[in-house]
Amino acid sequence: MRKLFLLSILMSLSSLYAIHAQNQTVGNLTNSSQAMEGYNLLAPQSSFNTYLIDNCGRVVQEWVSEYRIGLSAYLLDDGSLMRTAQLGPATTSSFSGGGTGGRLEKFNWEGDLTWTFVWADSVQQQHHDIEIMPNGNILILAWEYHSYEEALLSGKTPNTENNPIWCCQITEIEPYGENGGDVIWQWSAWDHLVQNTDSLLPHFSASISDAPRRFDINYISPGPNALNPDWMHCNAIDYNSSLDQIIISSAKFNEIFIIPHHLTTQETATFSGDLLWRYGNPSTYGRGTIEDKKLFFQHDCQWIDDTEGGSGQSSKILVFNNGRNRPQGNRSSVEEIHTPNLQYGTYPVEDGTSPFMPETYSWRYPEAEELDDLFYAQQISGASRLGNGNTLICNGPSGYGFEVTPEEDIVWEYINPVTAFGPTTQGNDAGNNSLFRLQRYAVEFPGFIDKDMTPGDVLEVDSWIDNCTSGMGSFETGELVAYPNPFNDVFRVTFQEKGNWKLHSLEGKLIEQGWSHSGYMLEIGGDLRKGCYILQYENRGKTVFKTLIKI
Repeated sequence: MRKLFLLSILMSLSSLYAIHAQNQTVGNLTNSSQAMEGYNLLAPQSSFNTYLIDNCGRVVQEWVSEYRIGLSAYLLDDGSLMRTAQLGPATTSSFSGGGTGGRLEKFNWEGDLTWTFVWADSVQQQHHDIEIMPNGNILILAWEYHSYEEALLSGKTPNTENNPIWCCQITEIEPYGENGGDVIWQWSAWDHLVQNTDSLLPHFSASISDAPRRFDINYISPGPNALNPDWMHCNAIDYNSSLDQIIISSAKFNEIFIIPHHLTTQETATFSGDLLWRYGNPSTYGRGTIEDKKLFFQHDCQWIDDTEGGSGQSSKILVFNNGRNRPQGNRSSVEEIHTPNLQYGTYPVEDGTSPFMPETYSWRYPEAEELDDLFYAQQISGASRLGNGNTLICNGPSGYGFEVTPEEDIVWEYINPVTAFGPTTQGNDAGNNSLFRLQRYAVEFPGFIDKDMTPGDVLEVDSWIDNCTSGMGSFETGELVAYPNPFNDVFRVTFQEKGNWKLHSLEGKLIEQGWSHSGYMLEIGGDLRKGCYILQYENRGKTVFKTLIKI
């Protein structure tokens, strides 16, 4: 009889492992030794919480806000979290569109809110992104309101929609106190327009192509929302302190722009504040056609600093090219672009009809000429170059992050388990688990110094982390020895290293958990009913399971 009982238990156990192996839907899927060790900042788009997780998906730190994420979040060098936030439902606003934010929040490492700032009124509002500068100031990406009548006086061609125009505004603030910020510097796209419709109105040029460093006020992106007030839909900003330049992504223009930062606010409103460089769609400035378009609703442009000694004098830019309405089909790619060499403080462009260089990217994932139709993100998303030379990519709508080597091998994968309803149970479809971006901070990041980086549990519910095979060290957990096993009273396990243990029922229900240290002996089981149990032990990214049977 006892043999039949044990046989049935072992058969059930085999079925349990098969179910878990087949149905993993969220959390860490791959973590090979080629992945860059570090910690990933997870800011789920539908959540009020921000998480720092290790490469196995275990939570190292969590910050809780009263406001839903406004899309972007960053760690500071002191371990603080700076995040954007959506305004509360009781707030009335002149702006409503994709990426709406308006509020900035700073939390210390312990999770205390230490600073807030609102950049939202009837004429301007923060959206999508911010950039933290080396001096602690913050560059705010914002909409700037201009009425339809004002647009007509600036050379806008009349239309039947009569909508206002929201253009791109960049404002640098210096934070102070608990909710203050002084405006240090500002740039507005409205000061850099061009039009060829009326010579009696401002910004006139007989040909748009004669003003390639300005924005054609009559350019509209194709599609049903062409005359939507969000004229440019800028969605990313990055700052290069060595060059003292700012790069901006405009999804509706299908371009990325570089502007100068060394000027005063008064000087930025002059021709000196015109674009230094642009790339992606030369038809916007009359020096190309639709066939010359290179970017398609792109996101997350940033400089790559791979120069010797980290000088920052880099000509390389990384961008997530979403590929929406790409002629070859809706397919995404991550592209590295090399800017021309600076000449007299700007990037050269030939007179006449030639567009800004380069003609195309210098590196792309995937490299194949025929892009993968399974890799497509209609919106949001991002990519960053890691310290080991790999590239971390985030397919935003699906909440899927993955790391690829230069040879395009996938060495790390993670699916965000957090939705508006909280963490997803392992095996279930996460649903709306989108991420704006996914960023990884190296182990030696200054913000981690003197911090407790001990990981806790994973975010997903009832998880089995048997896919996570590498971690912060080279520790290999041998087989756990439990005795007696089977047992009829209690069993004992001696742990050789510090780690986290959990005892589960056969159905996956967590019964008890705790921490161990070297030489720690666990004695447990007296209160358990007869049946099969799973002891899970984790140490430095390694996980082992031990089957225990009470008879």
